[in-house]
Amino acid sequence: MFLVVCATEFEMQALTVTDLVPSGQGAWIPLVTGVGVVETVLSLSRFLDQHENKEKIQGVLNFGVAGAYLCDNEESADLLDICLAEREVFGDFGICYPESIEPLAEHLVHRTNYDLDVELFNKAYALLSKENLPVKSGNFVTVCGVSGTKSRGDLLCSHYNGLCENMEGAAVARVCEEFTLPLLEVRTISNFVEDRNLLRWKLPEACTLAGKATAILLKGLTE
Repeated sequence: MFLVVCATEFEMQALTVTDLVPSGQGAWIPLVTGVGVVETVLSLSRFLDQHENKEKIQGVLNFGVAGAYLCDNEESADLLDICLAEREVFGDFGICYPESIEPLAEHLVHRTNYDLDVELFNKAYALLSKENLPVKSGNFVTVCGVSGTKSRGDLLCSHYNGLCENMEGAAVARVCEEFTLPLLEVRTISNFVEDRNLLRWKLPEACTLAGKATAILLKGLTE
């Protein structure tokens, strides 16, 4: 049984409306955490601590949308690309300068980056590729505040070799580490991290595609 986690009801609805999602009782459990690291840690920790069948949860699948960094390389993600996380990083947990980010002293932090489960990643990559859905993968950067300028995005991209940014992934990874649960994260690109321009966003389309990709993964992982 997988616990399927996202930030908003809008994202979860994109999963539940697809006819691809497994319908068998006990195959998966939905959890909408709320937006941002604080609500995510609170909601996910409380759920895992209190759920009566928590011992039956074999892993966590975190899905949703993300903003792609406009990095100048061939691995950059485009609008509506499906992306799998290899690593999650707390991107702005530190001392943030206009042109650099410095970590806090080591004794003040647990850790700021988390490698995701390799076995789940490989299975997910194969399942999506089998459905002819191209996949990008790399480092996901979790931020507390959405990057509203290209310069900010470029800084995070170069500092962490980042593929895209979101507001919950590293928080999910931290909780999964605490509860010893493997984590898989899939996100679809809804926008570029640039000087903010909502006219270029494709949020509904990205949510729909994220829901489809998650349904495919759930079906393949639970059969």
